[in-house]
Amino acid sequence: MGIDQSYSGMAMVAYDSDTQRRYSYLHAFAADRYVTQSDRLDAVQIQVGLNIDDITTMFGRIDVVAMEGYAAGAKFGRELAGELGGAVKLALLDKLNKPACYPIIIAPTKLKKYTTGKGTAAKAEMLLAVYKKWGVTYDDDNLADAYSLARAANSWLTRTGTKGELETLKDLKRFKGETHLV
Repeated sequence: MGIDQSYSGMAMVAYDSDTQRRYSYLHAFAADRYVTQSDRLDAVQIQVGLNIDDITTMFGRIDVVAMEGYAAGAKFGRELAGELGGAVKLALLDKLNKPACYPIIIAPTKLKKYTTGKGTAAKAEMLLAVYKKWGVTYDDDNLADAYSLARAANSWLTRTGTKGELETLKDLKRFKGETHLV
């Protein structure tokens, strides 16, 4: 499963490599819909949990989760992004068994390199690469990123993919303090 977490476009995509089936979810959590930031985070955590329940029912299980890492150079919104990531991780911990509850964190540049071959791809390039590489069409870049995260998680878990893809993912970890940006 891949999660591209943001308040304006929370995207989750589950991908089953055996059947090629996928589940895609996109939802916005606009601040003006909630009384407090705590209410907003609670809504995120609940909705992520509900999506995990749906995916588990549909696919039987979730083996690995990849989340997009934070933009390290961001000057604004870092605290809100950190809280959002924490809410998503708490939902994973609540709903999934170990080790699946511990996500792989993939830096945006690594995700772009895995998908397009270069770490500086623009949003439109990611949408096009998802179509060209896997034949999947999305009209939202958050969903394309979440799908790429799901495919990267599968490659990481099964150790399958091109030499370049596996090289891009080789240093990723999912356990405890090892889930830092690499």
